[in-house]
Amino acid sequence: MKKTSSTKNFEFILKTKTKFGVGEALNLGKYLKEMSFKRIGIIIDSGIFDLKNTKEILKNIQKEKFDKVKIWKYDLKGEPDYDSLDRIKLLFLDNNSKPIVDCFVGIGGGSVIDFAKGLATLMNNPGKAVKYRGFPVDINPSLPIIALPTTAGTGSEVTFNAVFIDLNEKRKLGINTRNNFPALAILDPILTLTCPKKVAIASGMDTLVHVIEGYASLGSTPFTKIFAKDGFKLTFNNLSKILDQPKNIEVRANLQLGAYFGGLVLLGSGGGPPGPLSYILGVRFKVPHGIAGAVILPHIVEYNIGKGYDYSKLYDLIQGVDKCLSKKEKNKMFSKKLFALCKKTGVPSGLKTFGVNKDNVGVLTKDLVNYEKAFLQNPTPFSVEDGKKLLTNLINK
Repeated sequence: MKKTSSTKNFEFILKTKTKFGVGEALNLGKYLKEMSFKRIGIIIDSGIFDLKNTKEILKNIQKEKFDKVKIWKYDLKGEPDYDSLDRIKLLFLDNNSKPIVDCFVGIGGGSVIDFAKGLATLMNNPGKAVKYRGFPVDINPSLPIIALPTTAGTGSEVTFNAVFIDLNEKRKLGINTRNNFPALAILDPILTLTCPKKVAIASGMDTLVHVIEGYASLGSTPFTKIFAKDGFKLTFNNLSKILDQPKNIEVRANLQLGAYFGGLVLLGSGGGPPGPLSYILGVRFKVPHGIAGAVILPHIVEYNIGKGYDYSKLYDLIQGVDKCLSKKEKNKMFSKKLFALCKKTGVPSGLKTFGVNKDNVGVLTKDLVNYEKAFLQNPTPFSVEDGKKLLTNLINK
């Protein structure tokens, strides 16, 4: 018997306790004490380090009188790499290579939380960070991780994935071990209020990539379909409001929940072509991850609709649309709405903006073969050659 999406076997694992609410971040010290930690390692994004709210969080931690509080200000340019992990881990090890902390707290965007995950792995696993790239098995448990996201996009606060760049091979591979599920995620919309508009837009677009490609992925399940639809509704209907209402706490809260659901979708169903294509753009041309995915996503959706895939249930979640249209018309309008949102939020229509042209596009296309497995998750056939054609077409837009 052929299995449908509602009868196929699937697994869903969620190990992260989550606290959500305005002002919850100020309770971080209390929660760390309740979890019986005594030596706290904290990674904080340099962009928020001197903000009033951050200082208040740290002040409340100091009130709990932990044995040790070791703070490192995350000041890396761009996305994290394995070499930086090897350098910074030494700050959290004693002369006998033993960890001087019991846990890691990541306060910042996805890169900061990912970096905390990487350090948590390396505290109990010897050798170079690149040794654990990909999906390492049979390794020692990581130190516990507590995540406080200050952007709404990656969903790193609820997944075990952590993205890192191999500078030698120019590839994003990460350290992806189930040991790195955050023990606690604190979602406080106040932390996202200071996120610059451009970063907020890029982060929200990252969420849209997660929920739309995860919704359509062949790895999707009844669970992830629910999270994908809720994540899409929250994100699509609120993202452009950032432009005119950057301090609207309700908008920020909706986007933060959307990003959280996006993380759950990524965790449970995996992705498709937009993710790896954005990885390549990020490594080779330093394109911010969320923006790279946003450039690619509408074209993948358009491609899938042309091959017969149905996004009409997502279309129905967009505020103010005509739900009486036929499925064919809904899909056509869904594609238009997605392109329109990208235009409104300032997402480039092609790759020319990033310096990609006919002379260097080959640098991108030669990497595609490394991500063929992700292409196989697309709901309609999408090959390496299709990826090359897409990237080549986008250099003139």
